[in-house]
Amino acid sequence: RFIKVVFCTSLLFVLAHICFQTVLYTYPPLNIVIGDNCSQWDTITRHIGLSRYVNYVCTWWACHLPISHLGFNALCVMVGFFTSGHLVCLYLYQSLLAQALFPPHSMWARLFGLKDIIIPGNCSSPYELNLNTNHDWPVYVNPGILFLLYITIATVLKTGCHGTPSQVSAPSSFNVPTNLSVPTFINAENVCTECWDRFVQVAQMCVSFLMCCFLVVQVWSITYHSWLTFVLLLWACLIWMLRGAGNESVLKVLGGMVMSCYAKYWIYVCGGMFIMVSFAGKLVGYKIIYMLLFLICLCLYQVYYSLWRRLLKLFWWLVVAYTMLVLISIYTYQFEDFPGYWRNCTGFTEEQLAAIGLEMFALSELFTSILIPGFFLLACILQLHYFHKPFMRITDLEHVTPIHKQSASRKKTSERTEQTESGDVEGNFEEEDLATNIDEESEDEVELMPSKWGLVMDRLLVLSRRFSDSLSKVQVFLWRLLELHILKMVAFFSVWVALDEVKPSVMNLVLVVLWSLAMPYSRFRPMASCLSTVWVCVIIVCKMLYQLSVVNPVEYSSTCNEPLANETNLLPEEVKNSALYKEPVDPAKWFGIRKDATVLGYSKNHLIVLMLLVFEATVYRHQAHHYRQLQRSPPTIPALFPAASRDTLDKGLIPCFKYLLNYAFYKFGLEICFLLTVNVIGQRMNFLVIIHGCWLVAILVRRRRAAIARIWPRYCLFLSIFMIYQYLLCLGIPPALCIEYPWRWNTPVLMNSALIKWIHLPDFYTIPNSKNLIADFVLLLCASQQWKVFECEHTEEWMVLAGENTDDPHPMEGRLFNPAPNYVNCRSYLDMAKVLVFRYLFWFVLSVVFITGATRISVFGLGYLLACFFFLLFGTQLLVKPSRTRLALWDCLIIYNVAVIISKNMLSILACVFVFEMQQGFCWVIQLFSLVCTVKGYYDPKAVSDKKCSLPVEEAGIIWDSICFLFLLLQRRVFLSFYFLHVVAELQASAKQASSFISVPLLVKLKLQPLHFLTETQKDRKRSRKKEWHRPWLDHATVLHSGEYYLFESDSEDEEELQSEEQKFLRTIIKSFTVPPLLLCSSPSLLLCAAGHGEMVQRILDILRFLWAIILAMVDGLTQWLNLLTKQYRETSTVLCNERYFIMHKIEQVNTKTDTFNPNPAAAWSLYQSHPNNITDTPEQPATQIDCCDAPFSVCRHFFIEELEQSRDFYTNQNRLLKLLFALYNLLAANSELVCYFIIVLNNVVSASVISLLLPILVFLWAMLSVPRPTKRFWMTAIVYTEVMVVVKYLFQFGFFPWNSVYEMTLNEDKPFFPPRILGLEKTDNYIRYDLLQLLVLFFHRSLLMVSQYLQWKEKEEEGRVSSTSIGFNVCHLVLLCSIQSVYRPAQGFFRSILHAEYRAATDVYALMFLTDVIDFIVIVFGFWAFGKHSAAADIASTLSEDQVPEAFLVMLLIQFSTMIIDRALYLRKAVLGKLIFQVILVFGIHLWMFFILPAVTERKFNQNFVAQLWYFVKCIYFGLSAYQIRCGYPTRILGNFLTKKYNHLNLFLFQGFRLVPFLVELRAVMDWVWTDTTLSLSNWMCVEDIYANIFIIKCSRETEKKYPQPKGQKKKKIVKYGMGGLIIFFLICIIWFPLLFISLVRSVVGVVNHPIDVTVTVKLGGYEPLFTMSVQQQSIKAFTETEYDKLTKKFGDNVAMQFITLYNYEDIVKAQIEGSSGSVWRISPPSRKEVIKELLACVGVFSGRMFMQIDVLCVYLILTGLSYIASFLFTRLVPNMFPNYIRAPNGAEAKPVSQLQKGQSSQTEISERSLNGSGNQEWWDIAIAGCDPSSCGVLSMVIFNDKVSPPSLGFLAGYGIMGLYVSVVLVIGKFVRGFFSEISHSIMFEELPCVDRILKLCTDIFLVRETGELELEEELYSKLIFLYRSPETMIKWTRDIHSQDQDRY
Repeated sequence: RFIKVVFCTSLLFVLAHICFQTVLYTYPPLNIVIGDNCSQWDTITRHIGLSRYVNYVCTWWACHLPISHLGFNALCVMVGFFTSGHLVCLYLYQSLLAQALFPPHSMWARLFGLKDIIIPGNCSSPYELNLNTNHDWPVYVNPGILFLLYITIATVLKTGCHGTPSQVSAPSSFNVPTNLSVPTFINAENVCTECWDRFVQVAQMCVSFLMCCFLVVQVWSITYHSWLTFVLLLWACLIWMLRGAGNESVLKVLGGMVMSCYAKYWIYVCGGMFIMVSFAGKLVGYKIIYMLLFLICLCLYQVYYSLWRRLLKLFWWLVVAYTMLVLISIYTYQFEDFPGYWRNCTGFTEEQLAAIGLEMFALSELFTSILIPGFFLLACILQLHYFHKPFMRITDLEHVTPIHKQSASRKKTSERTEQTESGDVEGNFEEEDLATNIDEESEDEVELMPSKWGLVMDRLLVLSRRFSDSLSKVQVFLWRLLELHILKMVAFFSVWVALDEVKPSVMNLVLVVLWSLAMPYSRFRPMASCLSTVWVCVIIVCKMLYQLSVVNPVEYSSTCNEPLANETNLLPEEVKNSALYKEPVDPAKWFGIRKDATVLGYSKNHLIVLMLLVFEATVYRHQAHHYRQLQRSPPTIPALFPAASRDTLDKGLIPCFKYLLNYAFYKFGLEICFLLTVNVIGQRMNFLVIIHGCWLVAILVRRRRAAIARIWPRYCLFLSIFMIYQYLLCLGIPPALCIEYPWRWNTPVLMNSALIKWIHLPDFYTIPNSKNLIADFVLLLCASQQWKVFECEHTEEWMVLAGENTDDPHPMEGRLFNPAPNYVNCRSYLDMAKVLVFRYLFWFVLSVVFITGATRISVFGLGYLLACFFFLLFGTQLLVKPSRTRLALWDCLIIYNVAVIISKNMLSILACVFVFEMQQGFCWVIQLFSLVCTVKGYYDPKAVSDKKCSLPVEEAGIIWDSICFLFLLLQRRVFLSFYFLHVVAELQASAKQASSFISVPLLVKLKLQPLHFLTETQKDRKRSRKKEWHRPWLDHATVLHSGEYYLFESDSEDEEELQSEEQKFLRTIIKSFTVPPLLLCSSPSLLLCAAGHGEMVQRILDILRFLWAIILAMVDGLTQWLNLLTKQYRETSTVLCNERYFIMHKIEQVNTKTDTFNPNPAAAWSLYQSHPNNITDTPEQPATQIDCCDAPFSVCRHFFIEELEQSRDFYTNQNRLLKLLFALYNLLAANSELVCYFIIVLNNVVSASVISLLLPILVFLWAMLSVPRPTKRFWMTAIVYTEVMVVVKYLFQFGFFPWNSVYEMTLNEDKPFFPPRILGLEKTDNYIRYDLLQLLVLFFHRSLLMVSQYLQWKEKEEEGRVSSTSIGFNVCHLVLLCSIQSVYRPAQGFFRSILHAEYRAATDVYALMFLTDVIDFIVIVFGFWAFGKHSAAADIASTLSEDQVPEAFLVMLLIQFSTMIIDRALYLRKAVLGKLIFQVILVFGIHLWMFFILPAVTERKFNQNFVAQLWYFVKCIYFGLSAYQIRCGYPTRILGNFLTKKYNHLNLFLFQGFRLVPFLVELRAVMDWVWTDTTLSLSNWMCVEDIYANIFIIKCSRETEKKYPQPKGQKKKKIVKYGMGGLIIFFLICIIWFPLLFISLVRSVVGVVNHPIDVTVTVKLGGYEPLFTMSVQQQSIKAFTETEYDKLTKKFGDNVAMQFITLYNYEDIVKAQIEGSSGSVWRISPPSRKEVIKELLACVGVFSGRMFMQIDVLCVYLILTGLSYIASFLFTRLVPNMFPNYIRAPNGAEAKPVSQLQKGQSSQTEISERSLNGSGNQEWWDIAIAGCDPSSCGVLSMVIFNDKVSPPSLGFLAGYGIMGLYVSVVLVIGKFVRGFFSEISHSIMFEELPCVDRILKLCTDIFLVRETGELELEEELYSKLIFLYRSPETMIKWTRDIHSQDQDRY
């Protein structure tokens, strides 16, 4: 009824308006009376029009008022006619005639809404359309809106039906969508069947229209590229994909999902709109009311949820009503008289009304002011009408449908047909019903879409279900995570916002108090959340009210008077910056309110806090709803993964990770609290945190967890109260009181700003920083959680699920077995992680302790180093000691760490407050304790930058102390863990294993028995040989020439060689038939076959797979090679590991009396002796057996051990990368001794000091010479020495030493013999880096020795016992004798073991030693500049070319060469003693030379001389090889050259290169003959050597023919012919044309630009004095530019000229500017002058003259013509082509004019005589170009083309020239090449030998008998060799192929 009344009233009002407007325009006097006076009538006439009627009609329609079908059609027709008429009128009104009849400002135009959109144009151009741009944008949009309305009305009339399809009973054969939503105001019985048919037809038309629309949308989105149109494109594509008969169901599903999301989350949109409305634009009163309503709603939601649900609808109605009121008020206030009405009614001023929000706006501002509230109103209406009821059902916690009932309902729903009930809009928004509808529609989808689109949609729905399930699981996980931690997030962020304010305030104090008290006492936490919500709302409202313009802080701000100078201790600049006196004090700031530019930014943090508080309540209620759905109570233990417990911890990495996520704080919360305490201390470093340090000490000294738990509640209470107290100190008293603090009074007590800041007292100048309290609150938060842990860890449920939290030093007391499984033999990745943590963390922690001490130079750091060294030395013994002892020592280290932290905190008062006083008088204290203030704000860093006493800024702070504290606590927990017991058992097993095993010398004896037997056999043969009958009639020469045929008749080598050849042949056959699987699978033929069946993509994929297979094969091959290198180490480690397993098993079985294992070494050895045949090298046993048959180590065991089997399988099944890493680790472990040596040498190379020099000398003279390996004494000496070295270096790093001052360091920066530097005590940044690395590798090697038992730490040789003493000696003599023997006997035993070793495996490493010497020789030659003082910039070629030999170069060469000769002599003589003496001399001499003499000579530090470092490093390799040679002894037989051991191409090429070196072969042969016992003369020796070399070359050729055979009758392959032959042809051609190519290319390609530095021009006539002489230098010689070069090329178009120009670049050309006046006077005598004139007048024709030019240093003569024109010297003459403009400056002796550029370029040169004042006493000549510019006539321009010269590096070749190169290079090489191709026939007999094995063996026999001392046999064999070469017949027989002989025989 109300709507009807409103509608009728509006109709009457419209009629009255029409009448009034008619009277107004027909009666002008009335219009004049009213006028534009902003009166009420004028406002009414301007704001009311006929078009408002359409709004009322639409309102009627939208309000669902009932109307009949006929009435509706009539209404549509009426609106259609109105719309079409309006469009026609608008169209016609754009004509000139219509606008002339009804002007735009006339009454009729305004009445009917006619606007002149188009301005009439000129009659001459009637087709031009001129748009009128004076209207607002709605005028232009109006026609389009009218047209759209007309189309809509026409469509409705065409359909003839306006009800929903659900109101019409459609035919059953036609399936239509049932989810269309249209207002229902027509009854179903009024619709006929014909209407339905028409609806279907129009629907089809609409579908076509929609398809066109989709096309338009796609075209629009493609044409206009943006993200918004991208959304349109996706939407159109989605609809195109969903076309078909079944689209409706999919769209219905999507629609249901969208509506469900709206139902859930639209309220969040409304909340966001609340904030937008409240903070958008200027803050006014009505916006504060919006925020107040919003805050009341949130408070009610947080505090009283049920009441909030009951009042929510009323709240939305209230918001809608208030929004409409706001819109009406703002809109009506824009009327001209309304502001006055508001002022009169309310009594407010304009400013006050503007503060409320009522003010006049411009059109754009009004649009903005109304638009945002309008949208907000729309959002609220949507929430109220459509989403409120479903939202209330979703959020109902009292009536929750369980999940199993939802599933049953879903199944039941799927059986019935879907029906849509009219008006039941709300029922579609239930979340559970939505899931049912989705499942139902997806099932129907399968039935409705049997096509490919149906299959695609079915697959999409399946994937969407999976995605939905995964998303649901993620949501459940996130909600659970939020449930556990949302309170902590809220508390932390609330306190952070309170502390992060610009200044502490009273309002934020409430938040700090609430959460500080709520954290330790959990029962107050809900109340704290509620109170925080209310209080944050109050803060936000207060902040918003304070921003109103009516609030003026100036009115009530107070100004404090500055104190007098004698009333305060503030400095004048401090007074100006004090908060009391800097500006007027606003009292509101102390409460937390201030004026700010942007209200949202000012209140943003508190808004976020409020959102978090509300979200906290939402999380808890969501989880309550979730648990009720599941019909279970919430879990009692707050675990993120309920299934992860202590029982699942050891099942893998992922269960372990889940367990740690669940119970990490439960297990390590106490340690986290300790770390946070240290963090608080480190961030603050002031007086108050000393209290934290005292609490930390008080807690740590209790040690036991139970004792700590007893005082923990008091600690939490202290933290809570202390937090509030500190914030109160930050808050201070109100500044508005203008009262200064007492410590700012002028009192005798010394108080400055820095001290006040350090004590943390409130102050108006140094205001305490409240942000530092964030760390305190985090500590309070964790301490509160730890209090809860202490309470829960004793409950049974927590103990079962999370495990026990015990710290019993003896955890195994009362237990039968260890609850932690054994992980030592890794069976999974988790076991590997456990090994890293529980076995190796201890050593890593000690490394951290070392770094902590080493990176901070102070007394505290020295304590860290000493503690680290103590634990490193006794760490292994410490680990196996009782747990109480271990924990006691470790706790001492922790207490020391904490004491250091507290001490640094207490000393910070000196570093921060009294830093200037300390710099002036106590600088040594600063250096001793590293006193630097780490907290900013105490002083200006620039003010304390004193050069005499610099602050160690980089060495301050407690960061490393905190890191060390962290790892110390972790290691303590490791000590208390059950897992660590397995490590202890393993160490105990290793110790027991060490005490029970056989010593290493026994193993060496076993290994070397065969060698000993061989040596004895050789000695017996030699003795028997000497007993033969002596034949005195045979002399040496007779024996050498007594070779006969009988020597070759009884050879039995044929059968032996045949057998060996057969064996080789069989191996070759096996290898030929054995193809690796990888190559078989990926051979090129198969690859091509596979590629033939596919396309190009498939071929590429096959190639990629092939390449990938090759990479994998390379990785596998590298791994296998590394494993092969470490085979012995791995096998030994496996045996030891197996034995250790049994021992560990016995140790861990504490209560087991019987044990089947007895690791008795005697039994093992007896078993080895009784069954020696069983202990052989057999193939590997199956993996299921522990086969430990290596006799010296273990007894044969064949037990199946599941744990070891699983471990072996785990390592076997690793991926390639891990296998490679394991192989690299095994390589490192197997060669750890060499790694230690390398690091020691590297440290010495880098340090280059006396203190680091001792260890390398000990390595070369002790460690490497020890037999069989270095003893324990050496390794302990190296470790202790390194530790002492580190301590000594550390002590000398303190800055208070005089030599460590900045002045001294700068003064002696480059001096190599600066005493601290040469001693190794210099203060540097990286002084200890390599020492740490050296310590690590030493301890790593030590641990390997102790575990692997390679080293017996208790050796009899080192005991040094005194066997017996005489009773008659007195005590003094006895002590002296014992001391002497304690030194003498070990040294004597050491040298005896070297020189007279009983068992020695002789080896030969001379080749490697020689190679290192060669490398050092090359380093000296090419880097000789590093060994001289002033030769750093020279090279050896230039130095030698000047016939100068540098002394340093000569000395180094001679020394190096001499050592090579001596080394060769010792090697040939096999003099071990001489080699030992030589080694000692070399080690001491070279170290003395390189580290003391060489730096003195070169005046460069050794560690800055890279060449010297390289030479020394290579020499160290030589020392290692030499020591190895001494230790093992020289080989008993030296047979031939080491390069001839193998017969392959590499050895052949190396041997040929060796022979090509001049004099090297001869020198080696002579040295070998001199130092080898032999009966041969030098010529005979050289003969044998030459025969052996030739036979070796032939042998290599024969082996190549066997390896690469060529079938009979087959031509040579092209690859061979073109490969080898082509290279030879190319080489010969290059040699022939080398000079031409070299000379050409060296100047054109690599040539250097050669610009002249001086140009001299001289003009002469015959032999007379020069007429003209002028020189110019570099300032007048300018290089050509690219632009000038282009101009030059354009000037000459001739091909000849261009050919010359193109030979040069613009960089090669210069331009010389020569002065036209001669630089010297014409000094000619009068007779000569007359003769010149006479000759010139008498000459007929051409007279020759010379023009002398000097360019750079080159003299050139130019022949000039045309001088016959000079007939007189009284006036100027023109000479043609006299001065050349273009000159070429070649490398030769002459410079000539460029004739190519002179052709066609004739020029006239003016030459004239000048004299001083016309007297003729001083005459000179001027030369100028005829016709030149007067400004440039005095300058002669000359362009010079400069040929490039060869670079200096190739100058020695380029200097020969072409002919010189041909003579010196080409002919020599040609003669050398000719030697290869000529006289080949002469050597066929001795080179084309089919088989040289016998000859090679004969030569080897000669070497062998010579080495064994059988000199008579040497003579006989030599005579046999000589006779063989003398007898061609015998040579043919001996060189036949054995296989061919065998074939001929049969």
